[in-house]
Amino acid sequence: MSYTCYYCEHESETAHLITFFQGTEEKNELLCSSCYADWLEGLKVEP
Repeated sequence: MSYTCYYCEHESETAHLITFFQGTEEKNELLCSSCYADWLEGLKVEP
């Protein structure tokens, strides 16, 4: 099965489900591995 990445719109054989808020609406979207890694890196907080 092929998935389309929410961020870069590339086709991928694997996908990672993420949940985020857009305004007051909760959204579930799929990211490819590369975009998911970037998304996780953006969640890190420097001490």
